[in-house]
Amino acid sequence: MAAPSALVLKCESCGVEGPHRVLRGKVGGKDEIVFEGVVKCSACGAVRSVTTREPKPLEVPLIMSWMDRSVRQTIEMGPNEVVVVGEELPLAEGRAIVTAIESKGKRPKQAKASEVDAIWAKRADKVWVAFSVNMGNRTVPRRVLAAPDEEFIVGDIVDLGRDRVLVHRIRTGHQTLREGTVPAEEIVRVYGRVVRERTTR
Repeated sequence: MAAPSALVLKCESCGVEGPHRVLRGKVGGKDEIVFEGVVKCSACGAVRSVTTREPKPLEVPLIMSWMDRSVRQTIEMGPNEVVVVGEELPLAEGRAIVTAIESKGKRPKQAKASEVDAIWAKRADKVWVAFSVNMGNRTVPRRVLAAPDEEFIVGDIVDLGRDRVLVHRIRTGHQTLREGTVPAEEIVRVYGRVVRERTTR
């Protein structure tokens, strides 16, 4: 295993806990990760030899849901790292929210990674926004993918594939807005009507 480029340590010279640049060192250990080497404090520049020990990470089973499917994968975590339902998971690509934890046949609200049998999560970097679009004598359902913090504004025109839709109200979990702005993750449904393009000769 390659030595890290930096470590977060408490400096013995200035007392600041912060990044220390690794000047040289090696990583070993069978049951835990042992680093031995020389580091330099970013705050005061003091150089010293250190030996650090930390538990080896675990491969925790992760069931990731997105849209209509679930994919089994694993996530690397420290044994004492706490997994909490409703909190965000640090993933290499995108964001995910923990929806459930399986531990010893139970579904606790939180558990240490070493006690977790599986984590259930849903991707949170994209959400579906549902639309009800008025097309004259009929209303049709549509939906669009958006970032959770992408804002939809009453009075704006939104492109939905072949159609351009004027938003006239937005329903959230507790109210219907006829003016204002709502982030995609809070939207239950957007109501709008198709805007016909005018062509000039």
